[in-house]
Amino acid sequence: MLLHHLMIILITLFGNSLLVYVIFKNNQVLRRKRVTPVQMLMLHMCAADILFALISVGPTMAITATVPVFYGPNFLCKFTKFLQVIPMYASSFLLVAISADRYQAICRPLASMKSSAYNRPALYSAIAWTAAILFSTPQLYLFEKRDGDCTENYTEPYQYPLYVCLFNSVVWLLPSAIAGYLYFCVCKAVWKSTSFSSSLRNNMKQMDHLKLNEKNGGMAHHKGATMQCVELDRRRVQTVKLTLTIVAANFVLWAPFCITSVIDALWPSAINSTFATYIMFFGNLNSCMNPWLWFHFNRNQLRRACPCRKSSSEPLIQSRRGGADGDQAHTEFTMEMAVNSESNRSY
Repeated sequence: MLLHHLMIILITLFGNSLLVYVIFKNNQVLRRKRVTPVQMLMLHMCAADILFALISVGPTMAITATVPVFYGPNFLCKFTKFLQVIPMYASSFLLVAISADRYQAICRPLASMKSSAYNRPALYSAIAWTAAILFSTPQLYLFEKRDGDCTENYTEPYQYPLYVCLFNSVVWLLPSAIAGYLYFCVCKAVWKSTSFSSSLRNNMKQMDHLKLNEKNGGMAHHKGATMQCVELDRRRVQTVKLTLTIVAANFVLWAPFCITSVIDALWPSAINSTFATYIMFFGNLNSCMNPWLWFHFNRNQLRRACPCRKSSSEPLIQSRRGGADGDQAHTEFTMEMAVNSESNRSY
């Protein structure tokens, strides 16, 4: 058990630290002055995962090693239990924040343009952390040091199963349901958008074919516009896939922990204690998975951040070259700038 906790801490710290480095290194390579909205929310997720490893899993490992004695005063017992659940709440609430941000950006683009693209995710993140702290405060009253151990202090038998059910509903079930509904709306909007873009590109092809005999440059213009539309659609869909996968992984990995803890609270003899302990380890894997899911969907950014890469300015230099491919290079460079501008809103 202690080895499992130690591995979770090390993998979580390594993966999330690497993700923070890759995000800032890519922005440096692309000469972005600030992180994008999705990157901002992902950095908050990294902070929640790192805190989960340090103040949730770490104290659990220390308490497990010294059971049944808690070496510390009553205040430290209460404060430790209070801190341990903050990252759990924050991680779930931040997933709702990511879902709400994508919903606003994709399903309500006009309303999204009226406000700053950076104020919205900053506000969502602040709400998520504030709510996490507020929902963690019952821990200060439910735990105390008694008979040398840091344990619960329930006055009635029904309080323990009630609190466990409420905790798992707030930290897992409700956030997953809200995020699922928001992503249902997002996926429906993206599907309609890509269908409209495909129809628009087909119409552009027909119009360009009719005007090709009159203007020889029409094909080059159409090619650049088509490539830009395709790239913007690809990035938008990729962003939705990434964030949707993170939300789905959170739901799946926390499901065994939450379901088992509820069953154990309602029917203590229904599940073997050893089996329940190992099943609950799945929840800890969530803090390890998020960075690697991000790397899977952003392999190019991971390679770009590699220190062995030749030169960060090479793509920009190549896009500015003239010669026989001067017009095509200018079109590709224009498309790249447009994509980067769009990415500031959606990626």
